[in-house]
Amino acid sequence: MRNKGLTLIELMVGILIVALISTIALVAMKNSRAKARDAKRIYDIQQYAKALIIYASEHDGKYPDLALNGYLGCGGLIDEEIKKYIPGLPRDPLDPQGKCDTNYYYYYVANNNCFGTDAVLPTVSAQTVETSNRDYHQNSCLTGSEEGNVKSASYLIIVR
Repeated sequence: MRNKGLTLIELMVGILIVALISTIALVAMKNSRAKARDAKRIYDIQQYAKALIIYASEHDGKYPDLALNGYLGCGGLIDEEIKKYIPGLPRDPLDPQGKCDTNYYYYYVANNNCFGTDAVLPTVSAQTVETSNRDYHQNSCLTGSEEGNVKSASYLIIVR
């Protein structure tokens, strides 16, 4: 009479199948998280751009000046100027404390010459995004007062 248990090979095949499915699920989840963080970055930068437009409408069409170039959401001078227009200043999802000492941060530049514009306009940017999705990499800026930060930005909005 034969035992009704599993053989070692059957057990190993079962474990291998479970491991394979787990690996695929883990990779898919990691990509989903990165896409979600990138979507939040784009939303945050759009909110900063809207706050700057409101700021300009209340200041005779003038945006914050060059002296305020710098990190957004990290307690800088630019934050003081626009916090009235954007409650709870957004921070990059990988820098929730707003330390801005990672590759992931938001940045403001008062004037940039950007492709598609005749005027010198302010920009806001997410310096780094995580996915290779083309929608998350938009930076048409070529030169500017903060050229290094502008060129390194993965996602950038020209504030009009």
